[in-house]
Formats: sequence, C-alpha cells, structure tokens
Amino acid sequence: MNKIYQKSFPGGKNAGFTLIELLVVVLIIGILSAIALPQYEKAVTKARFAEAFVNLKAISTAVKICELETGTKVGPLITDPCSSFSNLSISLPCESGGDEYNCRVGNFQYRTTDVDGNGKAAAMYLKGDVCLCVNDDGEFVGSQNTDSCNGEVSYDLLKMLGVREDSAHCYCC
Repeated sequence: MNKIYQKSFPGGKNAGFTLIELLVVVLIIGILSAIALPQYEKAVTKARFAEAFVNLKAISTAVKICELETGTKVGPLITDPCSSFSNLSISLPCESGGDEYNCRVGNFQYRTTDVDGNGKAAAMYLKGDVCLCVNDDGEFVGSQNTDSCNGEVSYDLLKMLGVREDSAHCYCC
C-alpha cells in the first residue's frame, strides 16, 4: 500500500490534521464570526428597542387615561398631574436613581413627555443619543444625534427600526 494513503487513512498510522488544515479552519471561523457579530449586535439592539416600544405605548395609554380622568393635558411642566408616574395607572420596573418623573429601565430613561412638552411619552437610549417619542396621534417618531460623543451606535438606528425622524417634535437627549 502507498505510504501517503496510509497516513491520511483514519485507521492508519500517524493519522491527524496538519497545521495548515487547522489554520485554514481557524481562519474560516474568524471570517464567519466577523461577519456575524455586527448582525448579532443589531439584533440585540433591535430587541431592546422592541421592549422600549411596548413601554412607550403603555406610558402613552396611561397618560391619555390620566388626561381623560383629570381633564388636563400633559405638558412640559412638572406640576402637571399626568406628568408624574405616581399618578399613572402603570407599573414599570424602575431602577434606582429615578424619581416620579423619570423612570430608568435597562438602557432607557422614560418620561411622560419630551423636553418641549410634545407627545405623550418619550424614551432616551442611554448608550447613544437616540430619543423615541409617541406623539399625540399615537405615532412613534424619533431623533438621533449621529455626532454623539457618548453614543455607541454607529449606524442609523431610526432607519433600522422604521421610525420616522422628527427632531422638532422629539428631542429629549
């Protein structure tokens, strides 16, 4: 029998992988992981924002109910009764460091309105200058500062989420 055939045969003497074969496999795995990792990060970010959408919709609904009960419109003033989370029929798992007008959940800081008092609910993504708002019509709008100094998000997050950019009516960053 041929010596080369004996070495490469699984039951043969000195059967195994060569260094070149192992390096090629490691290279292929490295290339595949380099392609997959950014997609994984986008999927994780999108999942976090899906949770924020649900929370924003719940806050918006609670604010509308409060407005109907009290007969007042929510605005930029903290004295408005529907601006306080304690007056809303909603329970978010707020973390420490918040007050009755701000609620931090994970990577988001929630408020009942944005800075200008537009809309029903606003959320700021703490890992980047991205703000999501629910306007008076119940539509999600957002703003993103791509020149952020603290932002870890280097891609157009609003476009990825399918949210219309409206810096005039959603700027809480």
